[in-house]
Amino acid sequence: MTPLRRAGRRGVYALALVTVAATALPALTRAQVPLSQENPSRLRNSYNRPQASQKLDEAVRKVNSDDPDQRLEGVKDLGELEGETRAVEYLMQAVNDPDQRVRIKAIDTLGNVKAKDATPFLVQQLFLRDTDVTTRQHILAALGKIGDKRATASLLDIVARANDPARGNAIFALGDIGDPAALAPLRALARSGADEPLRRLAEEAIRKIEQRPAPTVVPPALAVDRRGAGQAATP
Repeated sequence: MTPLRRAGRRGVYALALVTVAATALPALTRAQVPLSQENPSRLRNSYNRPQASQKLDEAVRKVNSDDPDQRLEGVKDLGELEGETRAVEYLMQAVNDPDQRVRIKAIDTLGNVKAKDATPFLVQQLFLRDTDVTTRQHILAALGKIGDKRATASLLDIVARANDPARGNAIFALGDIGDPAALAPLRALARSGADEPLRRLAEEAIRKIEQRPAPTVVPPALAVDRRGAGQAATP
């Protein structure tokens, strides 16, 4: 083989080695990135997922216990599982518990976690004949905390019932929800010959609704840009 041909072959080998190195280097660099420099939220989620599942299983075991004290503790545990949709389902199950303490705790917890998925269920419970006054009052308070406007019409129905003992609770909840659709009936109540406490509650609810900040309106083009940016940032 002539020197010229040997030199040409060495050049081809060298070029191949450079190409392989250039291809393998990024992968090698990624493999050497310390765990602390990776996406922390991804690592945290992968770590927390098994823990959350274990806590849910333990809470469900308690909620299904024959011991009311255990069921009460299970409801408390469910309220600590933020973002767990299945926890809301078991809390709704506990709303029908035979022990009033468990029922009330489950209702209050649904309100505290602002479980909008529970709104239709809680509204239904309001109008069941066997739902006692105390339970109804807690349901109304929970609906106010959840702030779902789907409950407005049902709460106005209670407000319109002159002899309903939960009337005042419904008025207060309407103020918390902040739906402008409730303003006209509340103004009519505030001007009526209703009891002074109810008129004051109506006036306070009107004030809360009127002073509620308007929702932020995002222009459609900007909303598309934000969605696009979020998708681009997703690995």
